[in-house]
Amino acid sequence: MNKSMRSKRKKKGAAVKSGAERSERKPSKPTAKKSAPQSERAPRSKPKSNGTTCREQQEPTNKNEKKTTSKGSKEFWSGEETAKKMVASGFFNNNTINGTFKDLPTTKPPLDSCPCFKNNLHKVRAPDCPIPDDKLIKLTHAPDNFICAARVTVPEFNRTIILTQVPDVSNSQNIEDFWRMIFQESVVSVVIAIMPLESSVTLQQIFPLLNGTYSNHGKMFLNNKKVESTVAMTAYTLEILPDGCSNSLLTTIYHLHNWKQKRALDRVEDLVATVEKVLKTNENTVFMSMNGTGRAGTMLALFTAMLQVQKGKEVNPKETMEKLRAERCGLVETAEQYGTVHKAMALWFKNKSTSEEIQKI
Repeated sequence: MNKSMRSKRKKKGAAVKSGAERSERKPSKPTAKKSAPQSERAPRSKPKSNGTTCREQQEPTNKNEKKTTSKGSKEFWSGEETAKKMVASGFFNNNTINGTFKDLPTTKPPLDSCPCFKNNLHKVRAPDCPIPDDKLIKLTHAPDNFICAARVTVPEFNRTIILTQVPDVSNSQNIEDFWRMIFQESVVSVVIAIMPLESSVTLQQIFPLLNGTYSNHGKMFLNNKKVESTVAMTAYTLEILPDGCSNSLLTTIYHLHNWKQKRALDRVEDLVATVEKVLKTNENTVFMSMNGTGRAGTMLALFTAMLQVQKGKEVNPKETMEKLRAERCGLVETAEQYGTVHKAMALWFKNKSTSEEIQKI
């Protein structure tokens, strides 16, 4: 027993001694560790020379965090109050929409008062919607070459707006004249609403569809610079250059390809997004459909309404349509197309507004 106790005491003493030795060595190690971080942190103290505190130096990080968390929320929209007033006034009431369309004027200029249009009926897709000579687009290089395209005045918009039909692709001169018009009028945005193979027309006959490809239509050279697609819209960026000209024009062609003639557009997301882009671009624009009146007129009506709201003005649907039809008869051919304008406006309001009232439309 005594021997075992003594051996235990010896072991315990050795353990205490080794522990004491380790405790004596500890101060040297932390000292070495602390000295290194002090030298690494030294550069951080330099900005203090401008009088800022550590908390002030951290503020930019906090601000960035706020920006990151706020990305999901909607930005302030200048049309918020106008949109609320329009909702309260019954702008989206179905009975009001249908009644307004029935009461719209259908007055058309006499064909005899549109001699140029009358003399080129073989090139016109909608002969019952004549265009007065003072509204027709005329080519400076060939004034006798007829294009079924009308210049339209839009209130509060100081750029050129043109409504046009799809050119008759059976005659190559018509396609050349179309692109000559785009170049002459410095058109930056062209919005086309036609179905694939509608009236046996393909866009490939009018311009190159693949990125990096080009085509020549008479003396007009077209180069496809970029192609971007969404669910129901494809955007083509084209470089347009006439022979003998060194300065080309870049134009974006937006093709809405799921919109049937004389019908409503079932899904309006891409329509709203496209018109928003055109508004933001704020440059000369062409709206085009097969006849240049129905879907083209519907897009113009939506463009005009969105423009007015952006400027803080309530939209009077009847008054707006009366003014537009005075510019180009036959715009918005059916009640379904007229309803598409309101459907698109409703979606646009919801996308922009944080109001619960507007979200219930």
